[in-house]
Order: sequence, then C-alpha cells, then structure tokens
Amino acid sequence: MSKAEGGRPKLDRSSLRNLYARIFRHKKALLGGVIALVGVDGLQLLIPQVFRKLIDGLAQGTADSDLIWRMGYSIVAIALGMAVCRFFWRIFIVGASRRLERDLRAEFYSHLQKLPAQYYDKTKVGDIMAHATNDINAVRMAAGMATIASFDALFMSVASIIMLLFINWKLTLITMIPLPFISILVLRFGGMLHDRFESVQKAFSGLTEKTQESLSGVRVIKAYGDEESERKLLADKAGKCVKENIRLTRIWGFMQPLVMGLAMMSSSILLVAGGRAVIGGTISLGQFVAFSSYLAMLTWPMMAIGWVVNLLQRGAASMGRLEKIMNTEPAIVDGPVSGKPAPSIEVRGLSYTYPDTDVEVLTDISFSIPASSTLGIVGRTGSGKTTLVELLMRLYDPPPGTVLIDGVDVREREVSKVRGLFGYVPQETFLFALSIADNIAFGNQDIPVETIKHLAELAEIGSEIESFKLGYETMVGERGITLSGGQKQRIAIARALAVSPSILVLDDSLSAIDTETESAILEKLKREISGLTNILIAHRISTVQHADLILVLDDGKLVEKGTHTDLLDKNGYYAELYRMQQLEEEVEKRCEGGDC
Repeated sequence: MSKAEGGRPKLDRSSLRNLYARIFRHKKALLGGVIALVGVDGLQLLIPQVFRKLIDGLAQGTADSDLIWRMGYSIVAIALGMAVCRFFWRIFIVGASRRLERDLRAEFYSHLQKLPAQYYDKTKVGDIMAHATNDINAVRMAAGMATIASFDALFMSVASIIMLLFINWKLTLITMIPLPFISILVLRFGGMLHDRFESVQKAFSGLTEKTQESLSGVRVIKAYGDEESERKLLADKAGKCVKENIRLTRIWGFMQPLVMGLAMMSSSILLVAGGRAVIGGTISLGQFVAFSSYLAMLTWPMMAIGWVVNLLQRGAASMGRLEKIMNTEPAIVDGPVSGKPAPSIEVRGLSYTYPDTDVEVLTDISFSIPASSTLGIVGRTGSGKTTLVELLMRLYDPPPGTVLIDGVDVREREVSKVRGLFGYVPQETFLFALSIADNIAFGNQDIPVETIKHLAELAEIGSEIESFKLGYETMVGERGITLSGGQKQRIAIARALAVSPSILVLDDSLSAIDTETESAILEKLKREISGLTNILIAHRISTVQHADLILVLDDGKLVEKGTHTDLLDKNGYYAELYRMQQLEEEVEKRCEGGDC
C-alpha cells in the first residue's frame, strides 16, 4: 500500500492494474455477464412504471380488472426475466472469478516450486498458507463480486437519476442532497479498511503458522506433557486474530450505519417535499410511488461504493502480497548446456557460505568420483556433509567453477538435467499420507506394480509390506506415522530407486536399520543396479567402508580422504572413529549375551 500526501493510505495502483489485467483475461465471460446484468437492471427499472400506471389508474378511478390483470402478468414476466438474466450473470461473472482463482492458485504453486531451498529456510509455512487461502480468496472476491457490483452501481445510479429527472427534476435535486456524502464517507474510510485488513492478514498468518507447527509436533507436545503451554500460545495467536478482525469490523460497522442514515435522510426529504408536491398536484400519486422506488434503487449504488471499495482494498492488498512472492526471481536458473550428463563428479576448491550468513560451512573441498563408483562421506554432526550433497544437486548454487558434472560446471547445466541424475534419500525421511505403493511410485507414477515390488525387495522391505493386511495399499498416515523409522527409510530408498537415478544419495538414511539389513541393501544395490554411482553419508563406518573413496569432514574442512584401508593406515580421525565403533559393537554383543 502506498501513501498519498499527508499520509492518507490509498490503493496500490500497480497491484490494482495487475488485478484488472487478470480479470480481463476472461473478457468474454465478463461481457456475457455484463449483458445479463444490464438485462436485470433494465427489467428492474420497469417495475416502478408498472406500479405508477396501476396506482394512477386506481387513484383516478380509471382502473378496471383487465388493467389489474395485465399489470400482474407484467410483474410476473419481469420477475421471470430478471431471474433468468440474474442466473446467467452469476454463471458468467462468478464462473470467471473462480477460473481466475484456479489460474492464480496454479501459478502461485508453480512459482513456489521454482523457488530455491534457501527461500523456504527463511519463509514461514503459515505465511505461505495465508497467501494460498485468504489472499487468493480476496482476489477472487475483487474479481467477481466487486467487478459486477461496481458496474451494477454505475449503471443503476445513472439510469435511476435519469428516471428521477424525468419524473421531477426539482424534487430529484432536493432528495439527492445527502447521497454524495455517502460516497465521501466511504472514500474516507477506504484507507483505514485497507490498513486494518493488512493487520488481519498478518494475524491470520501467525495463527496458521502456530497451528501447523502444533499439529505437526503434537506427539512431541504430548511426550513432554506441554499441552497447556501450547494451548496458551495458540490462544494468544487466536486472540490477536480476533482482536484485529474486531478492529476491522468496528470500522465497517461504524461506516454502514452512517451510510444507511444518510440514505434515510433522502427518504425523509422525499416524504416532506414529495408529499407536498402530490398535494399541490405537481406530481401524481403514482409518480410519487415510482419516484420513491427509483430513489431506493439509487441508494444501493451509493452503499455499493463502500462494499466495492472494501473488496478492492482487500483484493489489491492481497494481490500486492502475492505479487511480492511471484516477482521473487528463482535464485537457481538453467544454464546454457542441455542434455543429460554422465554421472561423474569433480569438486575443485569448494568453499560455501549460506546466503545472508557469514559462517563458512565448507572450506576448500576438492575430490572427484568417476561414474559407477561409490563415495562415502563421514564426519561429526554439523561438519557440512549434507550441505556438500545439496550443492552437488543444485539445491543450493555452489560458487562458479567449483562443482563439475561430466566435466562441465554444474551452474552451466539445466537444473532439471542435474537433479534428474539423482535419487535422494534425505536424513529426515518424509512420506506422504498415501499408500505404500503410491509413496514408492511418487517420482514415477507410470511405474508398474511388479517394479514397485521389485524395488521394495531391493530395499529389504518387501516381506514386511506383504505381511501388512492391505499389503502395498496400506496407508502410511501423515508423514508415515504408522511405520517404524527403519521401515520409512527403506520405503524412501525404494522411492529413490523408482526414478531410475544415475546417482543414488543416501544421506544417513540407513541409521535406523540394523547392520545386517544395511549390508544386504548395499550388496543388492551393487549387484543388481549396474552403473549406479552411490554417495553414502553415514556416521557408521560399516556403511562406507567398501566405498571407492571416503571423505572425512570436520568443521567444514576435508581432513582426510582415501579408501578404508588407506584411512586406517593414516591412524587419524577416521581410524579413531572406527576403533570406537568396533568397541561399541563388542560391548553390545556382550550385553546381548548377558555379560554386561
């Protein structure tokens, strides 16, 4: 929202232009709706004339039963015509606004998919959800009801004034004295409505974020017995949302009675001045009734201005917020080199600092792995292992010339071609609230059932799935809550294999699996998927000990690299970690045998 001179808020014109540009994409439907609306308004203007003719006939004693029947038939015919026209304008206008909402929602979601991981690192889910619900709904209302109401108000006000002037121009000028003040009142309140709607949206965003967070972490909340403090935090957010909505309602509630009061003043003037005109014979009784009807019709456009301004204020504010996101340029873009590269990787002097921070998470990393080989990465928590893999996949962009795939700088390649090489199983396994089969086939919906089962066998999860009552059609619940950690990890491995990757990345995704199952999975992958390049990130040495190259990271630095045998001979950090894990395994075996 911009500010006019003196600090008074006004509509953001650029957002408003963008809003109307989207509306006019549906100009055929809008034209059909406007034509139908003109039909409704035109027929509505005939009703006072029917009553004028009937009342004058009754007052003058010239009315007969034939006139009464004809007037009755006329009212019924007009009502039917209005019903038909009203049906069509709603179909055209409301339908167009719903299609605009559909297109905007699809565009918004599509753009969100293009934004890099770093955008979501600093953007709250609740904010995005508020944009995807309240803001898009406000744009739809501005595109639909506000558009039709504004045209309706313009047409009816002009037509009603013309009809009033035809009846008696002096009476028209007198009765219309309070009406311009309605428009002035509405315009004065418009900026306040805009500001307070902005506050409502921010409060709703905070409530959405807190609700989403509480529901996602409900099991942690219950485990810690922290329900009461979470209830208070959510109540605070809900209270703020209610408070801001009440502030908005106060303005709207104060404005509406004032508008109605000014409209009633016009009716009061008509009763006095119009009554005297009827007594004096200046106008007939039928004309007085028709004048009163047209004046009532004129009141609606004056009131509609407030409603339209409110909807447009909301729509423009919401459009501005959506534009801010959709105008955010993706930080990671396609390079000029197309074509699918071979899965060979070279890293040269890679140092990396996350955007908007000054902490270097990787320092001078160099290594290379040819296609069809296995790379192991070990190191303490926070040593940069996951960051390194995310840079290889261009989830974040590395510095120029530091990461090469098939001999070409990864930044010079198309993003889809780079990511299409990888099958990625992250540390935090995420399963969708679908069946097991649908989760495995998530990245490749055309995959046959036989292949799904084969991939499950490769991931050493097939027999367990078969033991479930519904087998592969078993629903896993939200985030796979009905499955154990090891089951989720193995299903995620099968899902990564379903996209037929050239490079399989297992980011500590065997941690919840026992060593025997882990060895079986790795052996099957090596034996049955020829040409697959593997990147194994792990804390357990057993996971990476057969790798062709092992990187040892510590505090973002590459402190050691080589084969398992080479690293043991160096007797450094890797060898120390290996001896500690060997000792832990011996202790566990003794405990299992009852010796501890």
